[in-house]
Amino acid sequence: MTKRKIAIIGLGDISQKAYLPVLATDPSLDVILYNRSESALDRVQNQYHLEKGFTSMDEALEENPEAAFVLTSSETHFEIIQKLLSVGIDVFTEKPATLHSNETRTLTELAEREDRILMVGFNRRFAPIHIRAREIWADHPVSMAFFNKFRTKAFHKDLRSQLMDDTIHQIDLLRFFCGEGHAVSTRYVEQDEHLQSVVSVIQLDNGGIGIVSTNLQAGAWQENYALYGGQQTLEIDAFSQIRFIQSGVKSIQDETYASTWKTTLEGRGFVNQIQHFFNCLDSRSQPLTNGHEALKTQLLLEEILEKAID
Repeated sequence: MTKRKIAIIGLGDISQKAYLPVLATDPSLDVILYNRSESALDRVQNQYHLEKGFTSMDEALEENPEAAFVLTSSETHFEIIQKLLSVGIDVFTEKPATLHSNETRTLTELAEREDRILMVGFNRRFAPIHIRAREIWADHPVSMAFFNKFRTKAFHKDLRSQLMDDTIHQIDLLRFFCGEGHAVSTRYVEQDEHLQSVVSVIQLDNGGIGIVSTNLQAGAWQENYALYGGQQTLEIDAFSQIRFIQSGVKSIQDETYASTWKTTLEGRGFVNQIQHFFNCLDSRSQPLTNGHEALKTQLLLEEILEKAID
């Protein structure tokens, strides 16, 4: 069997936590590594017994990969993805696609012109618990929805960095469950030069209201969401439990995946999204999180920033 040849661009934290354990152990893949740091490259090659590793991207591309996973820092995405698409390589990139919506639009249009696939990694859309929750809610209208993220400490000094690097998941999930909307207001609090809390109100196109919130002084790592409407309530504790209430009758579904990195990557959606990308390569169909979808999420994120008042 001919192996699918892929390049992994970048061997940092997210690459080592979420992608290498899946991609580097798949016997159907011929993996090519690129990383600027030779020491990190050597460690990964030795760990996974991979022969092809380069500190020059041009040399890595001479191996003629069919597709590439761009897992570098966000500020490098635009230049790297533009280069890959231009030479005919399909691209999966970690979110955000770029740091600016005009750059994401440029890459989306380039992918279309070159007839290439561009997929952006919003793994939570592919988490089994979220797929099941969306099936349960079906097409019922949302009158109000809450998308909450809690962390025990602040990693980002400013609002934009927090939204782009982390809360973007909740913004994307709002669109996934509720459809389109527009930011009405955003409030945030900073302390000791670090962001502590942010909340944004989204007017949904269907007439409902969405709330996206993040607090970085919580007692534990948590993500929870709630949808209300049509005498129904859907509550989700990521990645462990769904509670559905309809006309007073409550049902509970427990998932087998908890919310720490020590558990399987399948529960967080990484395995499913990688397989979805490969399925799209085979069928030449557009991914569920293609450039257009990523752009819509990023435009909403930028609206949230524009409405921000401290």
